[in-house]
Amino acid sequence: MMTNPSNEALAREFWATSKLPENFPRDIERAIALALPLAIIKLPLLKADKVQSWLEQKGLAFSLPYDRRELMGCLVAHRGRGIIFINGTDCIEEQRYTLAHEAAHFLCDYLIPRQQVVNALGDQIIDVLDGVRAASLAERADAILSHVRLGAHIHLMPKQDGNEEATYIEDAEHEADDLALELVAPRAKLVPLLEEIFARGATESSEICRELGAYFGLPAYILQQIIHSGGLQAQPVSFFADILSSIRGQQSGR
Repeated sequence: MMTNPSNEALAREFWATSKLPENFPRDIERAIALALPLAIIKLPLLKADKVQSWLEQKGLAFSLPYDRRELMGCLVAHRGRGIIFINGTDCIEEQRYTLAHEAAHFLCDYLIPRQQVVNALGDQIIDVLDGVRAASLAERADAILSHVRLGAHIHLMPKQDGNEEATYIEDAEHEADDLALELVAPRAKLVPLLEEIFARGATESSEICRELGAYFGLPAYILQQIIHSGGLQAQPVSFFADILSSIRGQQSGR
């Protein structure tokens, strides 16, 4: 695993490891099974207590945050592996994005930081990261440990209502959102498609997002919320909005 890889490079590495053909919409579920140490579990009416019960039935003692909301997805990672829980009643487009989002969290927030610590301190630190033993004074003194989560890593992804006015991207989610999109709607494919759509005279963001959603197999509202429901002139809040703004600027200057 590379150190601090760009989203584009990390996504390329992910798909190269999966050895799947570059077809769209992308089969992210199969790719995750081939490329990452992650299991995927689909549950109806996904909530934190349902995930907790499933884990307990399997003899896995993890304490999930208290959350009564219905979830799109949940990630539980421990000892270098993890489980992604998704709502099995969601449409395939919702499931595709949820899987990409949770896989992004697994990589960015758990697996890559964990590997960086192991590379820096050696394999003996694995037992500390996994909660098998306490860190020694020397290990605790190393500041690098302050940048990695000890024990299990848990992330909940509450359901969205599809309202374009909702604030979908929060600061803590930016990196996972951008990597999730790069996994299923890579920049190298997105830019030419956007140029083609603009060349046909499309200007409404909702129309553009519907077409992009159909091509990449994503909910249109996900793409709409990522440009922050402010039209094509909105301030960029992600790489997607940045691409939209730059292409529109290039066309206006022709």
